[in-house]
Amino acid sequence: MKEIDLKALGLVEGDIVHDVVKFSTSFKRKIRQDPPHQLGIPTQYLAMLALKRGDYERADELARYMRQESDFIFDSMMTLWLKQLMDHAKKVLGMEKYENIFRVPEFHVWASFQRVGNDFIDEALAALDQKNGEQFDTCLSHARRVYKTMGDEVVKFVQDILTEVLLIEGPDGPVSALKGPYDTIWRERYKTWEILTGEERLQLSCEGMRAHFGGPTRQGEFKVVDEGKRFRMTFAGCGTGGVLRRGDIETGEGPYLSVGTVKTPQAYSWGKTEMPWYCTHCNLYLEHWPVEETGVNRRPVIFIDDPKSTVTTEWLVYKDLAETEDEDYTRIWATPPTRK
Repeated sequence: MKEIDLKALGLVEGDIVHDVVKFSTSFKRKIRQDPPHQLGIPTQYLAMLALKRGDYERADELARYMRQESDFIFDSMMTLWLKQLMDHAKKVLGMEKYENIFRVPEFHVWASFQRVGNDFIDEALAALDQKNGEQFDTCLSHARRVYKTMGDEVVKFVQDILTEVLLIEGPDGPVSALKGPYDTIWRERYKTWEILTGEERLQLSCEGMRAHFGGPTRQGEFKVVDEGKRFRMTFAGCGTGGVLRRGDIETGEGPYLSVGTVKTPQAYSWGKTEMPWYCTHCNLYLEHWPVEETGVNRRPVIFIDDPKSTVTTEWLVYKDLAETEDEDYTRIWATPPTRK
């Protein structure tokens, strides 16, 4: 894999631990439980570090977990989310009668990509059995490129879906399109958020973002800082909306041009304009609608629109949700909860 600037992440290789994939009773499955400050290290990096240290068992475990991370993204994004957005768009655009021509772009193509990526993981594991470290790394890198490319294309597809809905229904259209998946997917995914520990919230947040493969090398790296009462995740840039807005440094592809941007300041756009409608889902799903329903800003987002900044987004993960700063509410035009 390509070299990662560990210094920029506040890390030193000798201090990084690789025995981190453990079963969680809260999530009822395995998840990376690193020291918080290293949760932004790509899983492939840890697999190669384990191999470098002669720990073949952990290298195998981490390669399998890399596939698990991608499978979770596939199940939620390429299957459930995209399907619901497509169904909504077909109704709005009057295209329900053309069901057959949507079968491939709606699901089949993404499942095919996922199989290719997973096959590369299997090849990596076979190479590891033969103690072929170079081939192990190559196969993991191929898997990463497949997963990353698939994710990038789905982000563009979602942006185009929301844009077409916008052109028919106006700015309320994309919000309506995004509400259905919030009710059936995101509410379920985060239903235990309030009872998780701060570190568990961070683990879940980092798991998803590693599998979007953002960062300056597009391998999934980002910085995590413990600020006392909260963790700050800093994406330079994030692997979804950040790539949509700034382009892909790995391929040289520029920003994805679209007329589907927010034109007037909104609570769900952090009061900003000209952001792609895709980016509003971070606010709607983790801030805006949770505040409306429960009064809690689950995971505040700082959207950075300065083109000179390498950072596109930051997430704040509070250890105690009651300590969420007032500005994390006012940023989305919400009233902070009354302090006891």
